[in-house]
Amino acid sequence: MATPFIISTPKRSKRKKKGIHKSKKTYVYGLVNQGNNVCFLNAVLQALAALHNLRIYLGRKATSRDAQDEERPMTIALHETLEKLNEPLATRDSFVPNRIVWALQANARRLINRQQQDAHELFQLLSESLGLEDEVSRRPKSLLDIDTIRFLTGNNKARLICDRNPLVGLTACRISCMKCKYCGPIRHSTFDNISIPLPKQQVVTLENLLRTYSEIEFIDEYNCPQCSLFETLAVVEKELIDRKDDPNKEYLRKLNKDKQIIKTALVTDVDKEIDSELEVTKLARVNFLASKQTMFAKLPKVFALHFSRSIYLQNGMTLKNPCSVLFPEKIDLTQYTTTGYLATMPSEPLSSPSSSLSSPLLSPMLAGIEGARPDEVHYRLKAIIAHIGDHKLGHFVTYRRREGLDCWWRLSDENIEEVKLSKVLEQEAYMLFYEKDHI
Repeated sequence: MATPFIISTPKRSKRKKKGIHKSKKTYVYGLVNQGNNVCFLNAVLQALAALHNLRIYLGRKATSRDAQDEERPMTIALHETLEKLNEPLATRDSFVPNRIVWALQANARRLINRQQQDAHELFQLLSESLGLEDEVSRRPKSLLDIDTIRFLTGNNKARLICDRNPLVGLTACRISCMKCKYCGPIRHSTFDNISIPLPKQQVVTLENLLRTYSEIEFIDEYNCPQCSLFETLAVVEKELIDRKDDPNKEYLRKLNKDKQIIKTALVTDVDKEIDSELEVTKLARVNFLASKQTMFAKLPKVFALHFSRSIYLQNGMTLKNPCSVLFPEKIDLTQYTTTGYLATMPSEPLSSPSSSLSSPLLSPMLAGIEGARPDEVHYRLKAIIAHIGDHKLGHFVTYRRREGLDCWWRLSDENIEEVKLSKVLEQEAYMLFYEKDHI
């Protein structure tokens, strides 16, 4: 049985404070680990505290009049906790993040326990909770609500832009058949972090991981909807020829009707679901080679990365992948981001900075999406979460950049120490947090 996280009153660190009057160092709060192996909670909170854009967003949401306080417990709790974690201190001190635990229980209806032990899972839980609360706050209480009427009739473009969650971005995914060259609809999906599995090798660069994530890959046994319709049409037409003298006129009538439905779908909408319309025909399933590519359509202000380090063996055992990721202080995501016009040919890149609007291979799929063309795609490292130990037993530690400075803190629950950037870049990263400069 999982042991729940016990809520208690905050306590101060019992560390000896030697020479506090002589020291000019500035500290921030540590977070108490109450013996329930909740270092993953402390690590995530310390990492989020380094994200300026997230703190600004939470501040606006926490003080907004769009919703009642009871409708946004996570937003308010996270805002207050992150602000407290940024308070400058003359001496070392720590506290228990009780408000976050209460908010998780109220919002997600879950207890934090020692069997969870995963910083990435907790990050997703926090992000999901923020999204749900934001959805509730945006939901009109009534068409007659005076605030709703003012919002709908006023100029709220700036407000909508400001209220965008800095963690949330948009990806574009294209799948194209290598046989008939058909390209399905470009699928756009939101994300709050990118999870990348690590290769089974000693060292890999972040650049190589991002390139692999966004490059063209090939899928075997792809059921192309256009090839399926052509194949089915050929079967129906052959059957009509073979059974032209069949006395069962009703069956031939239904078969001809199916033929027209298939031909119409080929002309108007290849992706339309017509299975329920066909009376005596089943769509043929084909297996052909297809190309697939995913790129970033809209980048968030905070770019979060997670490295999946689990290796699953055939005997059921799970090991930790020790692959070392070489990550830089600054990254440029231009080459992994669409320019607003997407290529539909399977052998062509989905998008590239040199895309021309006059190219016959391009389609203005993203012309209506604000900010589709990347104008600012340079990010600076703000925090990392590192995992120490093996897959069964380990500890999460956070390294976060000091606000407005080029120095770093290493935070391991209540223990805080200053470190240099070179030390940070040597760590075995589990999660990385990059942010667009707000200055």
